[in-house]
Amino acid sequence: MRTSELVLIVFTIVFSVFLGYQSLEFNYFSNQGFGPGFVPLNFALATLALGVLIFLKFGKRRAQVDGDTFQVKEHLKAAISPIFAVLLLIVAIYLMHFGSVIAPLFVVMMVISKTLLRHSLIRAFVMNLITLGAIFAIFNLWLGIPVT
Repeated sequence: MRTSELVLIVFTIVFSVFLGYQSLEFNYFSNQGFGPGFVPLNFALATLALGVLIFLKFGKRRAQVDGDTFQVKEHLKAAISPIFAVLLLIVAIYLMHFGSVIAPLFVVMMVISKTLLRHSLIRAFVMNLITLGAIFAIFNLWLGIPVT
């Protein structure tokens, strides 16, 4: 299993724990039958169980194959980029709460263009400006949904 897959599994487990915790605010049952908390809690539990099983299977298989030669530092080094991308998205979504969607989205797109796609600064700026212009035109001008 590649490091990116391992990071995805870990973040899936974290997401399922968060979803399960948040779903406890809703009733599991209602007078008519299942309540609004039924689907999210069951989904969170199923996702958590699958994520933990995949993680444990990876660890067991890795220990059998590599023995003591498992290189933790190499996996941590490879995991830094996806972890940074996830944290950047979390911060951008939080900043969108203050009113602007376009500005944090532009920053995220610039970072992705520059770091992952290895675009030059000018190319990343122009391409992302065109993309955000299209997003603004579609939502604000065509559909009438205000985007700031």
